[in-house]
Amino acid sequence: MKNLVVVFLCAILIATITGCKKEDSSTGGGPVPVVYSDKIVLSDLQTGYDSVVLNWSKLSNPKFMRYVIVRRNYKSTNPNTYTYNEVIDEITDAAVVKYTDHTPPIESYLEYQVVGVVRDTGMYYNYSYVYSNVVPYERPELKRFYFNIKDVLPDVPNHRCYIIGADSGKISILDYHSRAISKEIITNATLGFSSLGDFNGMQELYVPRNDGWLFIYNANTLEKVDQIKPGVRCNSVVYNNGKLFIVVDTGYYDYAVRIYDRSTKSLITHTGITEGPEHIALVPGSNTKLFGISSYYLFSFEFDANGHYVSWTDVNYSSSYSYMRCFEALPNGQGFITSTTGSIYSGSLTLVQNLPYGNYQYSSFTFNSPFTSIFTGCSNYKNIVEYSYPGYSEKNTYKCIGYPFAIFIDDTNLISLSSVYSYSYYGNQGQFYIETVPLRK
Repeated sequence: MKNLVVVFLCAILIATITGCKKEDSSTGGGPVPVVYSDKIVLSDLQTGYDSVVLNWSKLSNPKFMRYVIVRRNYKSTNPNTYTYNEVIDEITDAAVVKYTDHTPPIESYLEYQVVGVVRDTGMYYNYSYVYSNVVPYERPELKRFYFNIKDVLPDVPNHRCYIIGADSGKISILDYHSRAISKEIITNATLGFSSLGDFNGMQELYVPRNDGWLFIYNANTLEKVDQIKPGVRCNSVVYNNGKLFIVVDTGYYDYAVRIYDRSTKSLITHTGITEGPEHIALVPGSNTKLFGISSYYLFSFEFDANGHYVSWTDVNYSSSYSYMRCFEALPNGQGFITSTTGSIYSGSLTLVQNLPYGNYQYSSFTFNSPFTSIFTGCSNYKNIVEYSYPGYSEKNTYKCIGYPFAIFIDDTNLISLSSVYSYSYYGNQGQFYIETVPLRK
């Protein structure tokens, strides 16, 4: 009886050891690979920042020739076919059931599929195909928008920005949290540099036009609520403390800055100058001072507390790198920054410093609070570069998916409206992403 028990226990031990050896030899200690002779099952994708990993079941067929890796940027209507342009690689070893796509395109939707190619009987070039299931890879944050942009106005408290268009005078409200256009209108006018403001408990959008009118819209609905006729053509507007500062071609002085009372729409005062600014900005911390820029001149204006004109100054600005949209007053009120080379000017309109631009061409600027850094978007590199203020030394470089076109800060994040293509190719028009980039401490 003892001998029988010993024999039985030995048999169990041998069977256990044999089973373990068989698993180790076939899997290398990992999970047992799934094998089919008539189908391929593609598992869920493993995704990283810049890669996609595919795993699928092994196709065990003696007439196996290759796996074809298929990638599409649209939803297939017929998953049992593919085109040559959709093939990103081929694998001739049936035992290789893993593939890493290191160059997935920047698209909000991709889908992957593995196709087994098997030689049919008969002619050598007769093939049959075994199609796997299709597995999508969706990135809603990479949704694309088409704009032809004149100006971008951030409205950070409401997590949105206004896209002032250069084609048909389109105005779009882009919610950068949901990545959706909440409202859009066509004005059929050539628009200038616009402004936001609060009047009688309503947020308003002030839009200058090439026909000499200033249209006033409800900033939430884009319904027109009022209008003012300042001159022959309006180029730029700033709203502050119940007053509208408007750059106008009057037909008499060529250009003028005209100040209107928002409530009564009456003209308070104006400055007559032979060549005026195309873009103006309010000096932070002041209700009475403006900076301005044109292709050839820099400006400063001063008014009294009631909006009456006091003085203005201009200096020749001969930089060939001027870019009218690329213009921001410094938060401390001590000057402004403009041009594709990051030219910083003092309040007296003298050049203080160019940022260390190298080969960068700057497209936009923004600042942190408290003001210790200048952030620059680059139109020819997929970078946002942070410089110290003062000192202008490089602190951080933030990598982007696209080319930053307009940037601003929302809480602890940089928000970038980024172009799919470099500015040198398409300028202000083309396809854009909204990117959210965490700030570094």
